[in-house]
Amino acid sequence: MSYEFYRHLSDGQLLLLIPAFSVGIMFALSWGLRKTAWARKLIGYDEVLLDSATSNTMAGAYVVLGFVLVLAMTTVTDLENGVSEEATAIKSLERLLVLDGSSQALKSREQLLGYTKSILNDEWPVLPHGHGSSVTSSALNELYMSIDLIVPLGAKDEVVYSKILDQSARVAELRNKRNFSIESNLPHTFYVVSVLSILGFIIICALRLMEASATRAIALSAQVIMLNLMFSAILIVDLPYLGDTTTSAEPLIKAYESMQERTLVKY
Repeated sequence: MSYEFYRHLSDGQLLLLIPAFSVGIMFALSWGLRKTAWARKLIGYDEVLLDSATSNTMAGAYVVLGFVLVLAMTTVTDLENGVSEEATAIKSLERLLVLDGSSQALKSREQLLGYTKSILNDEWPVLPHGHGSSVTSSALNELYMSIDLIVPLGAKDEVVYSKILDQSARVAELRNKRNFSIESNLPHTFYVVSVLSILGFIIICALRLMEASATRAIALSAQVIMLNLMFSAILIVDLPYLGDTTTSAEPLIKAYESMQERTLVKY
């Protein structure tokens, strides 16, 4: 699904514009039906049927949107947990490099600090644009090359070095997982079903407004607004690096600060 049409909109704008646009469609469609004489003759007007259809479609749309919103919120939680896992993996790699203690391992630790700093300064700001940072990729490659130069001197060092290699691979894996989640995590089908459910409800509301009254117009507008507020919430939470409600880099910030502040005796 393309998000270019609202990539630069704030959460408040989404919550305002989408419901307003939907209400506008409802009134425009209803006005067109009332102005078209043949439509009234063709469709007829069955108030009991339309009342039943309105309540049924609204209930169905709420079920669909509620299900999709739960999926989106679950995905956001998984992404936040992923950032925490990435920070933990970076700290674990640092501890292993310190445990190795060789001069090359300590140089690799400096490379790890540089890589973590690049995530925060270079990569995180560009994630809303749909991609990672080439600067951060280069920093990760430099970290790999530095780790590759570590030479184990004994059995203990070989065990530690093996764990260093495993943990560095884990760091790269979690970065890739984070970057792959930049775009929508919900399948396109969920959005199609959600939009069609809302559209069906709007059409029935427009038919209901063919016999309009102020009370009916207000009630149906409120129902359309409520449905679209839920849909707007789905859009907001499904893209974790866009808008005002974004996935936080706080775990990575804390990991970087703790590594930066730690005093190493061997230094």
